[in-house]
Amino acid sequence: MQREVIGCYGSGAGVVMQVLGGRRCWGSLAQPVPAQAQEDSERLRSIVLPMEEEIAQLKSKLSRAEGLIQGLRGPEGSLWCSSESLLSDAEAPSRVPPAHPGGEGDEGSGPEGEEEPGGGLAFARGCDSVSIISIASSSAGSPQPRRRPSPEHEDTASLLSTGTLVPESIYLPPPGFQLVPDGEWMQLQQEARRHQEQLEAATQEKLGLQEALRRSSEDCAKQVLVLLDQIQNSEQLLQNLQATVSQTQHRTQEQIADLASSHKRLSYEVQRLSEENEGLRGSRPPPTPAEEPPLPSSVQELQVLVRRLQEEAGTLRRASEHHSERLRIEIVTLRERLDEEEAARARLQGVLEAQLGAQREESQLMEASLCSVRSEMERLQQQLGQAEQRAQGLEQDMQRLQGDLTQRDQQGQAWEQEKARLEAALSEQRGKLQRLQAELDTSEQVQRDFVRLSQTLQVQLERIRQAPSLEQVRSIVDGTRLKDVAELKEP
Repeated sequence: MQREVIGCYGSGAGVVMQVLGGRRCWGSLAQPVPAQAQEDSERLRSIVLPMEEEIAQLKSKLSRAEGLIQGLRGPEGSLWCSSESLLSDAEAPSRVPPAHPGGEGDEGSGPEGEEEPGGGLAFARGCDSVSIISIASSSAGSPQPRRRPSPEHEDTASLLSTGTLVPESIYLPPPGFQLVPDGEWMQLQQEARRHQEQLEAATQEKLGLQEALRRSSEDCAKQVLVLLDQIQNSEQLLQNLQATVSQTQHRTQEQIADLASSHKRLSYEVQRLSEENEGLRGSRPPPTPAEEPPLPSSVQELQVLVRRLQEEAGTLRRASEHHSERLRIEIVTLRERLDEEEAARARLQGVLEAQLGAQREESQLMEASLCSVRSEMERLQQQLGQAEQRAQGLEQDMQRLQGDLTQRDQQGQAWEQEKARLEAALSEQRGKLQRLQAELDTSEQVQRDFVRLSQTLQVQLERIRQAPSLEQVRSIVDGTRLKDVAELKEP
């Protein structure tokens, strides 16, 4: 039972160490709250170390108590074994039937003095049995205090003890046993009582140690439960903090992404406006990607950059409005120039129309000559078309001849296949004809053999009918036994 209690206590300490190790793991994982994790680990260590020392002390006390109990059990067991052996040897002579009295009926001539050894032996046996029984009873009841004998028993015991001093009846104990004097017997009884008291004290100490161990294990279990609750609460708090931190990081990342996208959009807008401005001014080339300002590394820098960009955007907006006003002025100027150019164009158009009239006359002359050329070309085209038609007819005739040739080749292949099929069918029919001819020959031979057999049987039957005796019939029958039709003779 004590080993089980110590095992439970050790398992509780192991659970505490596991919890402590798990807390260390959580402390390594949860970087935001290292102070709380270190405090919890120190608290657990301060609880576990005294518990381990107390366990070691209790184990040493229990081992010392067990050694003392085993040392007490050794003499007690030896005394108990000697008492039982003495008691069994004392009961053994009592089971022996009593001897016949002296021998007046058996030995009438015996002397009277020969009865004394028998009486002395019986007296010694009685004394021995009384002393052994007293030893056995005292050994069997060693845990309880020995009762003081009555005065009659004391007188009897003294008489029995003095009876053993008779020289004629000296008692010799059996092998392995010895007589114990009263003083030594009392000393043994006192020693047994002392050992019994020590055993009871050791038992009480053991029970007290077990009770203390149980209370300490219960206290340890309660403290472990409290620590587990604290650890669970701290873990829950840590999880909540981690969730809050992750949500904050997520929102911050989203805001940074939005600000970055807005910054990119504003930078693109600024770049476009600057390009338009430079395109309108024509004084500065567009900026290269290497000249773009670097992105901010923090939210404050981003906000400063956004404000600066907003100010630049307002400046650029005002500049763009100024440029748009200038563009409107330039558009009005360009429209005036366009009107002047249209008037000049109208003048040029009149000049061109006059030149066009002269060119029309020349073109009419050219058209007349062109008509004659066209008529000649149409005639040549008609001749060319007729030649192409003849060529197409020849090509069609060639294609038709090629189709006829291909068709004839296909027909030739079909005829070859049909010829091969017919030759195969002819060979098959020839084989069938040969088989039928062989079957016909066989059937004709069978018919001839049947006719010969029937004729022979008729002749033999007629001979059997005409036979005058049974022996001739048997000889005729034996003569008609054939194994092959070829053995038949012509009738």
